[in-house]
Amino acid sequence: MMYKHILVAIDDSETSAKALDEAIALARLHDAVLEIAHAVDESMLQAFSNHGVTLVDHGKMQDALLDGGRETLKTAMETARAAGLTPRERFLAAEDLHAADQIALAVEKSGADLLVVGSHGRRGFRRMLLGSVAENLVRKVHVSVLIVRGEH
Repeated sequence: MMYKHILVAIDDSETSAKALDEAIALARLHDAVLEIAHAVDESMLQAFSNHGVTLVDHGKMQDALLDGGRETLKTAMETARAAGLTPRERFLAAEDLHAADQIALAVEKSGADLLVVGSHGRRGFRRMLLGSVAENLVRKVHVSVLIVRGEH
């Protein structure tokens, strides 16, 4: 099978970096379009709220999430360019959609025929709240999904 459009969903984890490397290699092998997506899950801000009482400054936390996401995407774009590709960039942010839902919509809108994602991204509290984005994506998208595993 030849892939024409590969979308890789990234965060700032080591496993995500491996997924990006795999997506770059596949895009080069198949002479495919590479699209790099990062989803900021602003619904995470709800986790820092208790019965309507905000425990942190909502605006500052939102700005930090968005700025961090943009920086993560910028770094990934530079990595792909250094590998000789001209990637497309897709920055996703929503207050009412979890990361997996945002990425699934991006896959559909982009016309990608392969989604590459790391098996586990961020850990701890965030993972407990969201579950595995990769697991959710396998159920949500209608294209092939390559899940790149990290270290055990």
